Amino acid sequence: MVKVLLDTNVLINTNRGEFSYPKRILDLVRKTKITAVISHAVRRENELIISRLINDHKLQQDLQDYLLLAEKVKSTPVKVTLADDEDIKLLEAAVGGVVNFLITEDKHLLDLEKFQDIQILTPAEFWQWWQKQQDEVGETWNSWAKNILGK
Repeated sequence: MVKVLLDTNVLINTNRGEFSYPKRILDLVRKTKITAVISHAVRRENELIISRLINDHKLQQDLQDYLLLAEKVKSTPVKVTLADDEDIKLLEAAVGGVVNFLITEDKHLLDLEKFQDIQILTPAEFWQWWQKQQDEVGETWNSWAKNILGK
């Protein structure tokens, strides 16, 4: 299964609407189509920012579901220099969780493009990758047909 680490900015941007890329990715985690990982430090940041910036009750519940579903991992120390030292905890959690993708909207992280074997993508880039994978196995068509046919 695909493993991801979602930056806090992606979680906050789920408030852009049901069809925003961050919300679609959140829903993939909530439907257990992909596995999210989270370290103690990242979880603490997520909870603090969510409580301050998300006012919509349903979205708060969706984000709480995410936090419960995310696989708890131990961070692995990494040696890297970034413009914002706070971003290092994301790389440490991603390495510790052996994720495939770190999904972020943070320019400093995106500029890396890749860290060790971890692809660093925007939500839109990840969604495009995800859709391509689903198209290759016919899942997009199956999902569409189920919605149309009500089965």
